[in-house]
Amino acid sequence: MKHTFAIIVALITVIVFGGTSSQAAQNKPNIVRIGSAYSAGYGKPYGAGIIGIVHAKGLLEEEFKNDGIKFDWAFFKGAGPATNESLANHAIDFAYIGDLPAIVGRAGGLKTKFIAGGSKYTNVYVGVPNDSKITSIKDLKGKRVGLFKGTNAHLTLSRILEANNLKESDLKIYNLGIADLDAALKTKNIDASVSWTNLLLLRSQGNAKIIYSTKQSPRDWRNTGGFYVTEKFAKEYPDITRRIVKVYVEAAKWASDEKNRNEYLDIAVKGGTPRAVALEEIEGRTLKDVNDVLFDKDYVNHYAGGIVFAKEKGLIRNTFDVNTWIDRSYLDAALKELKLENFWN
Repeated sequence: MKHTFAIIVALITVIVFGGTSSQAAQNKPNIVRIGSAYSAGYGKPYGAGIIGIVHAKGLLEEEFKNDGIKFDWAFFKGAGPATNESLANHAIDFAYIGDLPAIVGRAGGLKTKFIAGGSKYTNVYVGVPNDSKITSIKDLKGKRVGLFKGTNAHLTLSRILEANNLKESDLKIYNLGIADLDAALKTKNIDASVSWTNLLLLRSQGNAKIIYSTKQSPRDWRNTGGFYVTEKFAKEYPDITRRIVKVYVEAAKWASDEKNRNEYLDIAVKGGTPRAVALEEIEGRTLKDVNDVLFDKDYVNHYAGGIVFAKEKGLIRNTFDVNTWIDRSYLDAALKELKLENFWN
């Protein structure tokens, strides 16, 4: 009788705990796919911002080394629009993407959750050939202006033009990727370029001069980025999502520490950005400010205002409530677990 009872207990144990183990094994993916833009568009496969730190230091691979989960990294030459396309094709699970493309994607029906901040308030520049007579934004009227349409620089240009009583239709806009923007400006096939730190490099090479920088404008006109997960992945793998966000926050904490400034810059230039350019971009800012991941009021308002502005300018057809897009639960859990609730405040 005792022998029979022992067998029954053993069978129940196998069924209950074996089934649970099997279910747990099924509740994690074999591979997690993460997409972002090339860092500054120099053509080398490294991501920018906090996700670039996570990638370069192999932090996710280390976190999940005992889980049998692999990570597939995609860095898109087509920047935000290409990242959106990959999300639409269900080719990536997480995305690190700029403000306007993220807004355009969500307004167009991409089912994502906005789970953490990143790359806050990076600058946009307007460059012209060295011998150009263009000295101000107003001088761009009727001129050939290169722009990577659909990127966060597009939203900034719209704001700049409005402040100067101009519209996009007042310019002859050419939609070009970063490498093509640089080439066109050097050969004077365009009169001006609206872009990022690549223009600082052209200036240092003697191929351009900067006539405008968002450093001289309201902070809200600058670019921001963010970290996103697809609703499908978050629903299927909530614990994996939680752990990925925790690693992301750990990377942001490391990148915020001034004692890591040199190594931080070493990683920042892996995409080909010259060190002097990287330093100029963050001049006057602390690393904690640069790598803040919080959904603070100003940051959320930047997106809320960006949604309204993008609709007014015809960049999106539908608006939405940014607060229904943001899911703070993963970030809040990470901040609590890592005891960083007040670190960026």
